[in-house]
Amino acid sequence: MNMHPELGYFDEGLDLTQPELYAAASKPFGRARILPQAAFRSKIFADLEDEKVWTRTWVCVGLQQQIPNPGDLLPFTVGTHGVHVERGRDGGLIGRFNKAQHGGCRAIPAQCQTGAKTRCSFTSCGYSRDREAIDSSEAGEGSQLGGQYLGDRPERLLPVKVDSWGPFVFVNLDNQSEPLGTELKGMAKQAGKLFDGDLPLAAQERREHRCNWKLTGRAFLENIALPFADMKATKTNRSGAAGTPCYASRSIALSPGNEAHLYWLFPNLLLVLMPEYVVAVILQPTATAMTLERINILADAAAGDAEELAETWADILDASAAHGKARQQEFKDAAKRLPVEDSASGYEFQKFLVACILKEHEYFWSAPLFAQPGR
Repeated sequence: MNMHPELGYFDEGLDLTQPELYAAASKPFGRARILPQAAFRSKIFADLEDEKVWTRTWVCVGLQQQIPNPGDLLPFTVGTHGVHVERGRDGGLIGRFNKAQHGGCRAIPAQCQTGAKTRCSFTSCGYSRDREAIDSSEAGEGSQLGGQYLGDRPERLLPVKVDSWGPFVFVNLDNQSEPLGTELKGMAKQAGKLFDGDLPLAAQERREHRCNWKLTGRAFLENIALPFADMKATKTNRSGAAGTPCYASRSIALSPGNEAHLYWLFPNLLLVLMPEYVVAVILQPTATAMTLERINILADAAAGDAEELAETWADILDASAAHGKARQQEFKDAAKRLPVEDSASGYEFQKFLVACILKEHEYFWSAPLFAQPGR
């Protein structure tokens, strides 16, 4: 989290925490305008999201099947914070901040402060790119990875709240957050397929797109095109338990009696419930205008070749992300007047994001505002 958030977030001549800035985006659907363009191109706005979204909400970091054995580690950079989830000896999940938050550097290098995730040998660093799940044999005592993630005394590392929902693993860096079950109460009935059976993790794929993560999520619901559907779609939007939206959804007719159900669980989990399998996409910002999609196919043998399914969906997601890339280009130049938000799912997400940004939090830190020489 930001060391001293009371100093403010200012960019492009705007105070990014002023409620008036989001008044136009908060109007009823049909009259609401899109978020200020700084929301899609500003490094300072990304810092604000780190403070108000990534470290204050339940974030999906992976699947339980990625860490099946005791000692296995699942690393994930949440905003600029390197965390991991470990499979405990009792089969439970343990969440912690990584030991090497800033890698092997005595100070954070300038190239790591640009908002882009760097490629660095210290993959546990909150400014570098994550590696795949780590087998317990690679992170044992005395190993390099063990030192980066766990250190000598992992029990002394700062804990992270961790919970699961079906096959998915979530973390929340805010100790004062609501339980995950409360957040997803309205979603549980919608995603019954995830809980009806234990679908195995059949294939994984990664794709990176040159657009802001918010645009990637919006394009997923609004612009995805299925080659095996007639595309007669109905769109629905739901709200969370307290009236604040926690997800948006869409249904696509596949054949008589069959539908594909698409969900965006805010902020970063995209779901496609197909009749015979599930596609789960975990979004992760890797730069202000760059998003990594972690694509997971949950399917049994009846669904067909899993690798072929993964390639098909990677192509489908690439095509939908192209709409996000096109919109990202539009935000390079300042607009005299922001356009109306014509996407129902985009509007639901705007309400979620604005609510996160305007919510007040208590802050705790031990460092003084200014150093006092001589003391």
